[in-house]
Amino acid sequence: MRARWPSRAWGYGDDMRILVTSTPGTGHLLPIAPLARELQAAGHEIVWATAVQAHERVARLGFRAEPAGLAVGPRTAAFLAGSPEMLALPPRDRRRVALPVMFGEIAAPAMLADLRPVFDAFEPQLLLHDLAELAAPPLAASRGIPCVTIGFSGAISDDLSDAVLGSVSPLWAGEGVTASPAGLNGDLLLHPFPATLDRPRTDGPAAPMRPVAASVPGSAAPPDWLDTFGTARPGLYATFGTEAPPHTPWRAVLDGLADLEVDAVLTVGPGVDPDALGPVPSNTRVEHFVPQELLLGRVRVVVSHAGAGTVLGTLAAGLTHLAVPMGADQWDNADLVAAAGAGETLEPDARDAAAISAAIDRLLGDADTRAAAAAAAQALAAMPHPRDLVPDLERLVARGS
Repeated sequence: MRARWPSRAWGYGDDMRILVTSTPGTGHLLPIAPLARELQAAGHEIVWATAVQAHERVARLGFRAEPAGLAVGPRTAAFLAGSPEMLALPPRDRRRVALPVMFGEIAAPAMLADLRPVFDAFEPQLLLHDLAELAAPPLAASRGIPCVTIGFSGAISDDLSDAVLGSVSPLWAGEGVTASPAGLNGDLLLHPFPATLDRPRTDGPAAPMRPVAASVPGSAAPPDWLDTFGTARPGLYATFGTEAPPHTPWRAVLDGLADLEVDAVLTVGPGVDPDALGPVPSNTRVEHFVPQELLLGRVRVVVSHAGAGTVLGTLAAGLTHLAVPMGADQWDNADLVAAAGAGETLEPDARDAAAISAAIDRLLGDADTRAAAAAAAQALAAMPHPRDLVPDLERLVARGS
């Protein structure tokens, strides 16, 4: 059994104990880290509970980690084994099954069992959790602990909210509290999109929080090839995230880049062997990983799976975006970019090399799309920085006490 952390009375201005809970995916960890860092810099104690798979990254981000929940592999395997019908759905419709089943019915019970002793030992005075981590809110509600939800993508639909609520209602009942749409987001939802692009749900209090790059201290120096990248001709960054699925159209992207007058870099993540992709065009580099913040200032167009981190980073940099969504919330993110006029989306039946090449060529020359991307950048820059929200969270806890 864990020993208890030293207990301290909370008074406004004192240090407080903050528990962060998240699923282990990179796209769920990084949106929380900037706010957690600002709270830590203000003197508050942070403990981060997530699957052991993510502990090395959490430690590199500067936080103490506690084991809780399932790793991505076992969680996904359990989901696919129990929901084979999901793969028969159109890609755009799969999230309505994946979110409530994978994150609610499968991941949340295991996470809750692991979190209960963490709550009892650490006695947090504030909970921060990512939108897809669904086990901590009922534990916080049953203990009267203020709960703040960190959004990582756009607002979910009413139907999807209802499905998620149904998937975790038994967990809430087991803690002696009643689940509600407002309860899922706790006392405050921090939404990463400006109101000009997307509005959060109105189930409960919400506020904007500017997405900020969560750079890792001690990261390697920029590679030498970046010195000249994108200087003689337009730069292009292509990525499908750190955990790209098996059906990623690597070959079509490479072939689509071959005849374009660009300097391109394609990042494939740690699990893909670049040599297995076949011939690489002379204008393209293939790398496992390059920090996004090093590239966005050197490119004009981004091609991606429309993961929320990539979309928000691209918009914040005022860049146009070619979205090639693969699953999860990526379709919703791509739709937000297209609705803002800041990019295009390629549907599954239009992802051959010719279509990719033509779309990139259009984006490189389209002044209206660049103007829309610049407007999105201005809207994001006007959002409150995570450090601006620290006093609000301190007041939230003080009121709760």
